[in-house]
Amino acid sequence: VGGFVYTHMKSLAESRMPVDQKISKACQKALRLCRPFHLGIQYSQSSKLQAMDESMTTGASLDIQTVSDKRSVLPRAATAKLSLQALGFSMDFLEAGVRATGVQTMVDSIYSSKKSVFDSLKKKSQHSSQEYRDSPRSESSQRTLQNIEAEKSQLNIKSKSEEDPSAQIYLRRFGNELTFQNIDSAL
Repeated sequence: VGGFVYTHMKSLAESRMPVDQKISKACQKALRLCRPFHLGIQYSQSSKLQAMDESMTTGASLDIQTVSDKRSVLPRAATAKLSLQALGFSMDFLEAGVRATGVQTMVDSIYSSKKSVFDSLKKKSQHSSQEYRDSPRSESSQRTLQNIEAEKSQLNIKSKSEEDPSAQIYLRRFGNELTFQNIDSAL
């Protein structure tokens, strides 16, 4: 979430569009107080591409936003919005978006003969955890670890089940929805 907020504020701060003047100045001030996020492509992000003709006071901007999920390498949702500015007016010309769930499950099932990257990391983590449990340590730390294991067994923690693949796709022009498609695993 922090990476998305930071990249969104940064793209607003860099905006040259007349419509964004006030928010741009506020974001520039706020970014001075923030620490920069450079997390990588697997995290949620927001970016804005712009073209502006100052003499004609016309321009266009493309806002691209991706929302990621820590359980998947692929983004969970993506939107792209093309806005046009002319003669002091701003209009959302075209907007398209996709939201998908269970995509990582589908990709893993396609490549089921190969192990998922997440499976190998989980196995490595479990292996190092088992090595830690088996290593010799003091009696107090052994007791603490036994207490944690006892409480953990009482909590009845269940891992999340895999999601069925589904997606929603939409397309809007001038703010009016042209189409909305819901695609589920029944297809």
